[in-house]
Amino acid sequence: MSAETEQTILDAALHVFSKQGYVGARTRMIAKKSGYTEMTLFRKFETKENLFNQVLITNQERIMEDFNSLLVLDDTAGPERNFSNLIQNLVEIVDNNFEYVKILINERDRISNSVAKPFILSLGKFLDEIFPKLKVDSIVLSFTIFSFIYFVNFNKNRENAFFDLDMAVEEFIQYHSNCLQ
Repeated sequence: MSAETEQTILDAALHVFSKQGYVGARTRMIAKKSGYTEMTLFRKFETKENLFNQVLITNQERIMEDFNSLLVLDDTAGPERNFSNLIQNLVEIVDNNFEYVKILINERDRISNSVAKPFILSLGKFLDEIFPKLKVDSIVLSFTIFSFIYFVNFNKNRENAFFDLDMAVEEFIQYHSNCLQ
């Protein structure tokens, strides 16, 4: 199977798992979405579970690269600007990878904590760099940030959004910047 075929199947599986969940997703749905037969899926991945795990691995590697590129402190900017840039860029990464993030949230009982742990620990460490005198548990703050970012992106992806994403992000940044000083 070519790399292009495999990627097409993984993209289709990402979409179907995101919309239907692991239990609701059927391999025939994934095959139809990908434009390939179920036999092709099973030839490469053998089981639905293997396909699901490969979707997670592939997307985690890609999003971790994007995420790690954000964790560079700009010494010319103050803590508020570094924090603001971080939050705005995280919102964009989650928005660009919303199907994957939705799977992580909705299938959390099926997925090992080791999937989310690197994000939380890396973000906590970076927050300690931005705010070296932080009097808050940076891991708890990391969870707060990820929860907020998921929620605003979830809202954005609804047909009838409750609030304006840009305004919510600006208020979040302003409030937390003030509290973290």
